[in-house]
Amino acid sequence: MGIFSKSSTANTSDTNGKGTDGLGENILKASLADANLLIMTAAERGIPLDGDVTRAIFDTEDALKKNMITPAITSEFWQAYESLSQSLSPITVSSIRATRDLQRLRSGIWGYVKDRIHVPFSRRCAFRYQLLSIVTLLCLITLQVFWAIGNTLVNDIREQSNRIIALKSQLRIATDTPQQASTATLPQQSVTTTFQSGNVATGADNDTSSGSVEVLTDAEEIKSQIKEYLSWRDAEVIELRQWNHQWGSVLFFTTQTWEKPDYSELTEEEKIHVHYVSAQYVLYTITAYLLPILYGLLGASFYVLRQLPKDIDDLTFSMNSHIEYSLRITQGPLAGIMASFFFTAAPATIHTLSTHSSAFATIKIGTSSLSNFSPLAIAFLAGYSVELIFYVIDKIISAVTTRAASTSTKLASQPPPQTKVTTPVKADTKPEA
Repeated sequence: MGIFSKSSTANTSDTNGKGTDGLGENILKASLADANLLIMTAAERGIPLDGDVTRAIFDTEDALKKNMITPAITSEFWQAYESLSQSLSPITVSSIRATRDLQRLRSGIWGYVKDRIHVPFSRRCAFRYQLLSIVTLLCLITLQVFWAIGNTLVNDIREQSNRIIALKSQLRIATDTPQQASTATLPQQSVTTTFQSGNVATGADNDTSSGSVEVLTDAEEIKSQIKEYLSWRDAEVIELRQWNHQWGSVLFFTTQTWEKPDYSELTEEEKIHVHYVSAQYVLYTITAYLLPILYGLLGASFYVLRQLPKDIDDLTFSMNSHIEYSLRITQGPLAGIMASFFFTAAPATIHTLSTHSSAFATIKIGTSSLSNFSPLAIAFLAGYSVELIFYVIDKIISAVTTRAASTSTKLASQPPPQTKVTTPVKADTKPEA
């Protein structure tokens, strides 16, 4: 039993030793390959290296081929590898592998085929970011054009409605003027009939009739203008309905107002109001949410496309850089939507067609000291530089905390109110005699 146990223990220790030696040898081989990549990169970029460093690496490689590795050689290699990494910093082995096409270094037909098929990681990431930026730009242009068409239709319909209302008020005044003029001239005509001849009275009647003809001419002109503006507005209302049907087809999972059975029971003017108000709410949603998100994403994509060539050229692009840029792409839309809340000063106004330039709903989404800039431009800047949002948030928090601290300090510095203690005065009481 003792011999068996000894032999089994020896076999186990021998196996573990072989496994440890094999792992160390594999690590050493991989590190030698990485060291050769670093030396090649330093030679290509003209980075000076210490001769002792390169000599120690090549001696270790030669000793590994001859199977003459000793602890002293291994120690010298790792010290040389450390010095080599410091000399090329911030270039690392991972950034070199992500940027350079190492398949072309392989020999033979298989290496040639792999060189044709394989694409470096940096080029794949650059293609993805380019594709994302192009898709974002196309979506932004499409949505911006769609918004511009709807906004133009809504503004034109509101202007035409305001002009129609103003012309109707003028027409009402023009039609009331002849009646007021005729009632005002009756006493004067009776006086002239009593004291003057009939010719004078006839002349007064002719003047009144000519004035009424001018008023009627103005009324007819106003009516023709109203008819023209109504025709223009009706044409734009038709276009607005088509515009509403386009975004309604995108939201196919919801039933729009004009798709409900009760819509057919409304009057024509009420139907126009439904489309007009619905278009304004959609325009507000696009302006306050969708466009800032796309502008923020475009700004983040612009930042990545600007920084990526520098990292590739400097051989500093690695998997960590890809993760950082991916997070930056995610932060862009968030920064854009936050910018729409922080930097939009004017409230969104929903108009109605029943009154002259009136608003029946107001949607306020925040004010800021940067309200002079376009909110969409701020969203783009926020996506390009996320630190802008963090800077504004820190400023707001600092202002609030400073104000609260100053208020509490003033309250603490004020002395407590003093209470006066009054002692009652006793009246002198004299004894009665």
